[in-house]
Amino acid sequence: MKYFLTLAMMVLPAYAMAAPNVKIEITAEKVVMVEEDGKKVEKRVVASEVLPGDVLVYTLAFKNVGDELARNIKVDNPIPKDTAYVVDSAYGPGSKITFSVDGGKTFNSPSLLRYEVEVKGEVQQRKASPEEYTGIRWTIEEVGVGKSGVASFRVRVK
Repeated sequence: MKYFLTLAMMVLPAYAMAAPNVKIEITAEKVVMVEEDGKKVEKRVVASEVLPGDVLVYTLAFKNVGDELARNIKVDNPIPKDTAYVVDSAYGPGSKITFSVDGGKTFNSPSLLRYEVEVKGEVQQRKASPEEYTGIRWTIEEVGVGKSGVASFRVRVK
C-alpha cells in the first residue's frame, strides 16, 4: 500500500523560481516473525491483508527535490482507523515528534496530552494513553537540497 503526498513550502512571488519542495512517500508493511537459522526474526511484508493483533509499520520517506533549503517542515500522519499506536515506536532522526488526540487539530508531547470526559455531569481532564492518539507530527528542522530522510511509526490492528 503506497500513498503519495507533496508538501510544498510557500514563498514570496518574487522567488517563484526558487523554492523548497519536499516530496513524501508513505508505505505500510505488516510485521511477521519468521525462523532463520533456528532463530525467530522480524520481517516486513506488504500489508495487503491485516487481522486484529497484527503490527503495521508506516514509513515516511522524504526528499527535498526543490532548489532551496526546506526549514521547519511539519509532516502530519493520522493514526489509521481501527489501530492503536505502539508505544515508543515513532522514529525520525533530527525531528521533534509530537502527537494528537483531537484528530490533528493540536499536537503535543505525550506527557502533556489530555482529553475531556464527562463523569456524573462533571467534565474531567484525563491524561491520554497511546491507544487514544489520533495523529503523529514530525517537525523536521531542515532538509537540504537533494537531501532525504525517513520517519516511521508502528500501530497494532484492533
